[in-house]
Amino acid sequence: MSGCRHAESQLKPLFGARDYITGRHFTIARCGGCGLAMTIPPPPAREMAAYYPAGYYGAPGERRFPAPVEYLQKKLYEFRVRRVESVAGIRRGRVLDVGCGRGGLLQAFRRRGWEVQGTELSDQAAAYARQVLQLPVAIGSLETLDLPSGHFDAVTLWHVLEHLPDSEVLLAEVRRLLKPDGVLLVGVPNFGGWESRFCRDKWFHLDVPRHLNHFTKAALRQALSEAGFRDRSWSGFAPEYDAYSFVQSSLNRCGLCQNLLYNWLRGGRAKIIESDAGLEWQKVAVVLLALPLGLVSLPFTTCAGLANQAGTMSVLASVERLRQSPSPRSQC
Repeated sequence: MSGCRHAESQLKPLFGARDYITGRHFTIARCGGCGLAMTIPPPPAREMAAYYPAGYYGAPGERRFPAPVEYLQKKLYEFRVRRVESVAGIRRGRVLDVGCGRGGLLQAFRRRGWEVQGTELSDQAAAYARQVLQLPVAIGSLETLDLPSGHFDAVTLWHVLEHLPDSEVLLAEVRRLLKPDGVLLVGVPNFGGWESRFCRDKWFHLDVPRHLNHFTKAALRQALSEAGFRDRSWSGFAPEYDAYSFVQSSLNRCGLCQNLLYNWLRGGRAKIIESDAGLEWQKVAVVLLALPLGLVSLPFTTCAGLANQAGTMSVLASVERLRQSPSPRSQC
């Protein structure tokens, strides 16, 4: 069972959801013990490649999204680096970006003078970071890379935890790698937010079965605490995720082909399933609806962020210092 230490008997089914790429059906269930929601059944590791078709991440020499979107992402990555520096109280250090993908966040750290290291499970995903950005990215799971203990000032898990079957194992390994005064930056979709609750299986960030775990704020806080971290700073400010997610989730909710705009913006790389014959009229509907939905998304995501109800959330956490038990002498 992904991401949870409780028995399957504690799982309560919430609703069904369909993968927009393969058309396969899954169930979203919540654990009564920790509150974490999960994709059931989680696909075996050997089958996951089917859910990431060729071209999903884009070729090394091409953009993944239109230039204005990638420029916004670049600026927001720089903002997140400064946020880490503010909480950590340092301007430079060693940072590890787990699941670094194409390397945008890692490059922002390097521009600020940090010594950087990335990890990525997929060669295809890391190709841009390694070949174009010339970033040091190791391929493989964090537990198999044999990195030294207490080596990093900061570790980032930017939209990674939701993809992994054993999030508690990963968090324990991250704690080992951090210095005693190190910080951890985690970003995940917010399963407890307004958008998720309203759109349910049409929510863009549900993304089954690539997303195996679906965190609320309480579930993420508990996972961090159990791994030995103390949350210090929460944020619902991620406009490149939240504003777009509002638009796409609303289009999905209107009954249009699942994630049609997202796939369209990416050049049709995902090869989405569409059984209806009217795909062309749906594209016309997307064009007509996207602009007004985009205008509504700005005040909506701002209010949602202020209320901690945004489509995504992030937290900066520090290593919780272990409390020393009193010595026998002090108890006399």
